[in-house]
Amino acid sequence: MVKLIATDMDGTLLNSNHEIPNDFKETIEALKERNIIFAISTGRNYLDIVYKFNEYKDELLFICENGTAIYYKDKCIYSKFLEKDTIDKLVKIGRDVKDAYPVLCGTKGLYLEDDKSIELLNIHFPMNVPVIKVDSLLDVDDVIFKVNMFDMQDAETNSYSRFKKENIENVTLTPSGKYWLDMYSLGANKGIAIKKVQEMFDISYGETMVFGDHLNDIEMMKSAYYSYAMKNGHNDVKKIANFETKYTNEECGVTKTIQEEVIQKETLSL
Repeated sequence: MVKLIATDMDGTLLNSNHEIPNDFKETIEALKERNIIFAISTGRNYLDIVYKFNEYKDELLFICENGTAIYYKDKCIYSKFLEKDTIDKLVKIGRDVKDAYPVLCGTKGLYLEDDKSIELLNIHFPMNVPVIKVDSLLDVDDVIFKVNMFDMQDAETNSYSRFKKENIENVTLTPSGKYWLDMYSLGANKGIAIKKVQEMFDISYGETMVFGDHLNDIEMMKSAYYSYAMKNGHNDVKKIANFETKYTNEECGVTKTIQEEVIQKETLSL
């Protein structure tokens, strides 16, 4: 029996217009009746996620910033932040990457130091989280969970290849979609966060279902027996996952799979 379901957001639960599936509320209510925990597991900031899922903020579990923070019932129950010297090193390298901009992800919002980057972010990735302009990212006074590179070329071939050459210690580098490179503490990722949740709620690998589409979901795929790569997902994710959805994110692939593989099957077994 599945007791925990976790899903990525962009390219997975949400469609290309960043919309929640029409049957999401119905699905959540059915899972709640069965005491199944539903988690949003994403690279996004908590403020952005909880704004979008405000109706469900007291019912869902939120794994944020690629596993560096976990929130439940509007409280942070786990966090792993970056040290100041590591942040400074990443920012200094990031400033030199062509067509890409460093972004600090903290408790108060997203920090950027370039007017052009803020303009591009608002055009291409409008978020429901404060975007804070600062003179220097080196002087930000906040807990920083993650450093992003907002890459207008291609994160996997541009920013990622540049940072890999640096061999930076104690940092995980993960492309997260075409335009984003995520950089966070070594020992923190979506898979480790899922295992933390499993320990907290006494849930096993075999009782866990996860959904993802991109490279920052690979560790999460390894944390659950019912690991589903999206039909529209990256080939490397499909190689790791135990299953593949029959539907894309545009076709409500997550909720349809949950309805077919969890809710309907459990109902028939009663």
